[in-house]
Amino acid sequence: MNGIDHYKRAEELAERVASGRVSDYDKAAYATLAQTHATLALAAATADATSFKRALAKANGVEVPDGKSAPKKPANLLDDEDV
Repeated sequence: MNGIDHYKRAEELAERVASGRVSDYDKAAYATLAQTHATLALAAATADATSFKRALAKANGVEVPDGKSAPKKPANLLDDEDV
């Protein structure tokens, strides 16, 4: 399943719960499944957006950090040497 499929499935399951087509016994299970699919849809969208941003930057000749290198040390605003 891709992100769109997860989103559609989450909508279907949530609609079943809201419409009363599910027994009271099964409502919690269907709601949990709907939430799980919604979360997976969000994760897929985030991954797609990250891939898109990297591809766009590469196409524009911008070097994108791989995220594996050590983060830059933040500037010390209280350091008098820079003043």
